[in-house]
Amino acid sequence: MLETGRRGDGGTGRRPKPFPQSPRHPVPPSVLLALLVSVAALASEPVKVVEVSPELRVSIAEGEEVFLSARPLPNESVDAFIQRLTQDPKAKKDILAQNQELQLRRHEIFVRVPYRLLSDNYRKIAIEALFPEDRADPGGWTHVVTAPAGHPESLWRIAEWFTGEGTNYKEIRSQGGIASLATEVGQMVRIPVRLLLPAFRLEATAEKEPPSLEFGKDEKGRFATYRLKRGEALYSSVVVRFTGRLHAEDVNAKAAEIAARNGISDVRHIPAGYAVKIPIEDLSPEFRPPDDPLRIEEEKSRLEAAQFVNRVRAVDLSGVTFVLDAGHGGRDTGAIVEGFQEAQAVYDLACRMEALLLRHTKARVVRTVRGRGSCGRAESAPDWRGARVMTTPPYDLDDSTTGVNLRWYLANSILRKAVRDGAGTGRTVFLSLHADSLHPAVRGAMIYIPGEKFLQGSFGKSGAVYASRREFREEPRISFSRKERIEAEGISRDLAEKIVSAFRSADLPLHAFQPIRRNLIRGGREWVPAILRYNRIPARALIEVGNLNNAEDRKLLATRTFRDRVARALVSAFVDFYGGKGTATVTAELKK
Repeated sequence: MLETGRRGDGGTGRRPKPFPQSPRHPVPPSVLLALLVSVAALASEPVKVVEVSPELRVSIAEGEEVFLSARPLPNESVDAFIQRLTQDPKAKKDILAQNQELQLRRHEIFVRVPYRLLSDNYRKIAIEALFPEDRADPGGWTHVVTAPAGHPESLWRIAEWFTGEGTNYKEIRSQGGIASLATEVGQMVRIPVRLLLPAFRLEATAEKEPPSLEFGKDEKGRFATYRLKRGEALYSSVVVRFTGRLHAEDVNAKAAEIAARNGISDVRHIPAGYAVKIPIEDLSPEFRPPDDPLRIEEEKSRLEAAQFVNRVRAVDLSGVTFVLDAGHGGRDTGAIVEGFQEAQAVYDLACRMEALLLRHTKARVVRTVRGRGSCGRAESAPDWRGARVMTTPPYDLDDSTTGVNLRWYLANSILRKAVRDGAGTGRTVFLSLHADSLHPAVRGAMIYIPGEKFLQGSFGKSGAVYASRREFREEPRISFSRKERIEAEGISRDLAEKIVSAFRSADLPLHAFQPIRRNLIRGGREWVPAILRYNRIPARALIEVGNLNNAEDRKLLATRTFRDRVARALVSAFVDFYGGKGTATVTAELKK
């Protein structure tokens, strides 16, 4: 369907009200048919339209039928377009029958797809666009009635949207103690987690209750107020949580600024319940007021990227290539805290992951850096100091910056070969392994993905050290199309969510507030690490497996047992990312 609808009932299942006829002057059949067609068209005409991106918009009709209107991306085939929007094998025939322009590959048109045909992630995009006040928590989903169709949405529709079955309205009504079938604007309807469709259930089980912020303004400007709870500190519970800053110097500096703004003389002794004012400009976008331009831009960007998730399924990871990048190595030790070296820990971790993948799956493993000897079975991998970037020819890690750049050139070369061999871009994954040195209050794993807005422009290096490598000569400069940038953020977030889920299942420490981040903040500057920014592999992430400046993290990372648990969790995430037959068996083996 194009921007006009087709069903006369607006998706409600109710028949249009018949037109009265006079016994003496009956309405001619042709006129009656024309009138009924007009009513049907009006029933599915959009009452409200929300633009998610230039290629995507969501609408709702008076009959509460939701549509997602999408425009094919440049060079996107009809099959790829339909596969992107829906996982229903019958959907292609349905969509093509009602959208002749799509068959002609006219990329300027918007194709309207009914909610019932959408894949899980697109259903979530549609609902979040229409109902931005909705919230998920571990117990389920809270839907706020806002009447976007011009009247309060029915319990039947709410059940249909969130659970896939309108008949579930009875249980929703019973569980919530809802007195009437009719709803009212502002009413909160609770959908239990066990009834939710997978995409909504995943967010509900992953999300914590959002912090309570109040907004105001005084002579110093606009601010958000957060009341400290018992045991919470200004560093971790305010600065780290709400401003996105993690590095010690940034956290300390911002804590001092906020303390001065609030007249706090001693940040170590702030009473529980104290209302801390945080300047709006210091807040991460997701914590700003709902009408803040940066928050609106961030939410639209997130919804846009959510179009893309991994759809490839691989039995026992057959045909999949994993590019494992152990950070630093050679002369570059990475962070050193109390004698413990980052490069040593992550090189050992890469060795363990490679062994697990080769032992339990049919995947191919390529490591960006290798020593001249084998990994071995000792407490620490002995040859990490001899690690070289495995370009052609290999590069001894004499300079850390050059080493990083040659790694992404190598990753891009590996992807090109995979595409030439027929694997496509969907069967290659890149993971860079690190252990951070942040503020001591920060602990647990954190995963970075490539934020779309940080990937714009053209990139390339120059100089003899690069020109002498085959991987550089294959493609000295790179740039990404808008589709590639959005796809990279979406698929990489899908991978990161699988890692977070695996860490939670294995009871491994994760960053308490935002374990997945689309950029770094340091010294007032925002950016994406080069290893992700210039990398062409769509599914790519950088994981900081712990914070060496945190005593608990450092103690864990120093043990062989913990590194083995992390390796097994990461491989388990890879298996989950590709799903397919054999997933349960491989996962069970990894847990032994």
